[in-house]
Amino acid sequence: MHIGILGSGRMGGTLGTIFARAGHEVVFSYARHRKKLDELARRAHATARAGTPREAARKADALLLAVHWSRVDDVLQQAGDLSGKVILSCSLPMNRDDTDLVVAHTSSGAEELAKKTSSARGSTLAVSRSTASSTGSSSPATTASSSR
Repeated sequence: MHIGILGSGRMGGTLGTIFARAGHEVVFSYARHRKKLDELARRAHATARAGTPREAARKADALLLAVHWSRVDDVLQQAGDLSGKVILSCSLPMNRDDTDLVVAHTSSGAEELAKKTSSARGSTLAVSRSTASSTGSSSPATTASSSR
């Protein structure tokens, strides 16, 4: 499978490396410095390489969106046509200083992403970690939203 990674932080780097080591062809993209992408690809081994968001999206069967919510519009614009792509997101809809949700009072991050990527195939799946409860435990939260 060809997987494009849009975001080179902890989530994009770690998940992209896992995908590459499992034998998938991975393109890491979207970093302040190309050197970081080259290093991620080198550490992930033979099936990974560095590229631009457009290169990551071009041949991808699936894309991992792993950027801060404030960067979503920019990375999607750089990625270009996402027709027929499956998008998995771990981007939480937080404001620039991570103090408040920018959506979720009347919508969700997955719903907003589905609107932004209406040409993507099927649905957009957003997976995130919920905040810890008063008991100290946390549970995964998953939201699926149809993009059609």
